[in-house]
Amino acid sequence: MEPANENRRGLSRLTFDFIRPPGRRVSMRSDLLQATNNMIVVATDLAPSKPVEYLGEIVMNAGYRAVWFLFKDQPYDIGRVYRPDGTWMGYYADVLEPVRWDGSDPTTLEPIIDLFLDLWIAPDGRFEVLDEDEFEEAGVRGNITAHQIDHARRVLQDLVRATQRGNFPPAVVKEFLLRKTQPQEGH
Repeated sequence: MEPANENRRGLSRLTFDFIRPPGRRVSMRSDLLQATNNMIVVATDLAPSKPVEYLGEIVMNAGYRAVWFLFKDQPYDIGRVYRPDGTWMGYYADVLEPVRWDGSDPTTLEPIIDLFLDLWIAPDGRFEVLDEDEFEEAGVRGNITAHQIDHARRVLQDLVRATQRGNFPPAVVKEFLLRKTQPQEGH
């Protein structure tokens, strides 16, 4: 964990680790937008290993930006994904080990453990489960434990049900709007 400092936009920076078992560790550099006892909000430039497509349209790609919401002790994160021109594309949720940090100090954010399964939610509420093949392969190879497999399936099932009921993403995520002080175009 790197301490928060200011970037060229005048926003605080937060760097944290994102781990995908068995040992792929990525240091995530982000703009810290908000930190409370229960939620951390950061913005990051995206560089996925491959573009994410939904109904034949690229909805997440290198050069896009996301505003990520981390909720203390929750087994997911949820991002609002934007094209470089600021167009909102939808939500992307990662299934994770529970997210943890101390108090309202974002610099104590523990490494985030990704459990492969993801959920794309379009602006109209339709959704698609992503990376099931990677999840199955990780289980076969022993990269994730039986407990992590059960946990990830249960979390995904809960997120899908909540999405179907209109209860996910949480209201704070649905109601978030980019402000002029936050980067929207050009990074």
